[in-house]
Amino acid sequence: MHYSLRCSVALCALLLLLTGCKQSVNNTWRETKGYYNTYLNTPAELDFAEVDANAAEENLAAMYTPIGEELEKFVRVIDAKDVLPDLAWIDATMQRFPWLSGIAVVNLEGNVLMQRPAVSMKPLNFAPLLDENKDYGFRKLRGYVDETPLGNEAYVAMPFFVDNEMKGLVVAHFDARSLVELCPNPDKLIVLAGEKVLWSGKYQFERTPFAQINWEKMLGEESYGAFEDSGNSYTWLVRYVGSIPIVFGTAATVPVEEPAS
Repeated sequence: MHYSLRCSVALCALLLLLTGCKQSVNNTWRETKGYYNTYLNTPAELDFAEVDANAAEENLAAMYTPIGEELEKFVRVIDAKDVLPDLAWIDATMQRFPWLSGIAVVNLEGNVLMQRPAVSMKPLNFAPLLDENKDYGFRKLRGYVDETPLGNEAYVAMPFFVDNEMKGLVVAHFDARSLVELCPNPDKLIVLAGEKVLWSGKYQFERTPFAQINWEKMLGEESYGAFEDSGNSYTWLVRYVGSIPIVFGTAATVPVEEPAS
């Protein structure tokens, strides 16, 4: 009987000891786990704070994207045409890109072999495309911008070959005023070709900060940029079409307005 009592007492003491140890171990584990998560393996946290994106960049992305996509499609079509086309190809290309003013095929002497439309509203000048120019690759797209009383006209030309010999050019030309109609807010967009203004939106270009930039130097160093002027932010990017650097620029949500006259 005494033996049984002693065993019972010992068993109770052992259980109390184990319970205390287990509680101590649990407390120690929780503390250790807390130190580990706090100092060694900090749990990842998701930051849902709003990103303060540049308004000018957002504006330019929205306005440039439909134009850029269209120019990319156009460049692929004209760049692939290094053989003498026929009128069916010219008509189909004009229909595919209705913002084009026209397409002409000229020989090396500048004589027009075929043309759509048959009569152009502007005087056409193909001579600069046929001149020797270090910027023109033998089989690469070439281009330039012609200043006319009816507005600047951009020319993009692809040489065509017969028996691997250059025989002339396939020339597409357009007025940027038609191209920017693809843009959701063309009035807020400025389009340049180097120092030549293709489109100035609702602004008087000479009063915008874009007029103060030396674009020949700038485009030799950068392909896009952002800057601030008079408390407003501006951004721009360049898209080469042939050898023409076409610059697209815009301001932030509150653009510089022209003073009332």
